[in-house]
Amino acid sequence: MQTDVKSAYLAADGVLFAGRTRLKGLVIAVTTAGANPVIIYDNASAASGTEVLKVSCAGVAGTYNVLIPGEGCIAQNGLYCDTGSAASVTAFYG
Repeated sequence: MQTDVKSAYLAADGVLFAGRTRLKGLVIAVTTAGANPVIIYDNASAASGTEVLKVSCAGVAGTYNVLIPGEGCIAQNGLYCDTGSAASVTAFYG
C-alpha cells in the first residue's frame, strides 16, 4: 500500500502523531551513551499503554537508523515517544 510518509522531531518526550498511523522508521541521535531505551507507545498523549517499538541506545554515541520492514508498525491511537537517553528522535510515519 502506498502512502505519504511524514516525519516528526522530538528533543524530549512527547507526541509524534495523534491518530491512527504506521511507524515506518526512526533516526535516533545519541550524544552520550546511556542505559535508557527509546520507547514508542500506541498512545496519543502519554508514555503508557502498548509498546510499539523499543530500541536500546546503550552502545556508543552516534546516530542510529531504525528501519521497519513491510508496512511498518501499526498504532491505532497515535504515537508517543519516550526519548530515553537519546538527545533527539526523528520518526517517520504514515
